[in-house]
Amino acid sequence: MENMKYTMSYIAKNFRVALMLSLMMLLCSCSSEDKLDLHKGATLPIMQGIADNVPYIQSVEKELTYDLYDGVRITDVIFTYCAKPTRMIIAEVDLNKNVTIVTSTPDNKPEVGRILQQVAVQAEKAEAAGRKVILGTNGDFFSKKNDLWIPGGLFYKDGVAIKTEIGWEADHVFYMLKDGTAHITSVPEFELVEQEVVHAIGGWQRMVQDGEVVKSFTVNDNAMQFHPRTFVGVSADNRKVYLFVIDGRQPEYSNGMRLEDMMLLCQGAGCYQALNMDGGGSTTMVHRVEEGGSVSFEVMNQPSDNPARAVINGLQVIAKTN
Repeated sequence: MENMKYTMSYIAKNFRVALMLSLMMLLCSCSSEDKLDLHKGATLPIMQGIADNVPYIQSVEKELTYDLYDGVRITDVIFTYCAKPTRMIIAEVDLNKNVTIVTSTPDNKPEVGRILQQVAVQAEKAEAAGRKVILGTNGDFFSKKNDLWIPGGLFYKDGVAIKTEIGWEADHVFYMLKDGTAHITSVPEFELVEQEVVHAIGGWQRMVQDGEVVKSFTVNDNAMQFHPRTFVGVSADNRKVYLFVIDGRQPEYSNGMRLEDMMLLCQGAGCYQALNMDGGGSTTMVHRVEEGGSVSFEVMNQPSDNPARAVINGLQVIAKTN
């Protein structure tokens, strides 16, 4: 009888130990799976925020991050969005460092309208004029009227007002002030500080305003269909700029994104303000390449237009001059 009691006690004790170990393993397993599911496979903080905030991003397949220049961090990712492959590049620009944002034009001239020029060539022209260009993207929407190319919104370069009339729904603007801060506001707000503006460029559709996704937007093919995209965001302290490109119109590689999901993406990335720029075949991002004492500019994404489309203006990240 004593041996039986001892045996039963031993079995019960070991059963409790086994049960506790099983529960611990289950909890650890659930915790890891929940964490993976929470961020959909994203490991980089900026992509975790994006993946968590955009319901139709289903999984993050590849992530690459590196410093292109002191104050310019690149995040290059591939993810599944609406069951479609999608590639995005983000350039985070820290304006507290020795970099700033300027607008660009064909031949680096204080005018637009006569010609269009690829983003890489605009960078080459700015470099030849004495700027150290680190990165560049395309800019505003544009159209042609009376044999002249016209940007959709406001445009200022190096303190010169090049275009002051706004086109259809081009009622918001990205701009840099003399104090080195970046802003995205409505045109009436811009006009209050116009005397302090150094560079300004328009876009179509405000996406994030004061940290909140903009609720109303024009429902059309541009907004609702999958397209390549270029867009810009600014942090709450106006000291960081986010430059985004999303490739599209290439089904096996990248399909593009809808406007309403871009809004959530910007919010998840940390943008306090965000503005949509020209996309489609215009979407281009280039970076500086130094080799053998020469400088060139290489396309970082895979534009749907091949070769890359010539555009009316753009944004450039440059090294500050003392």
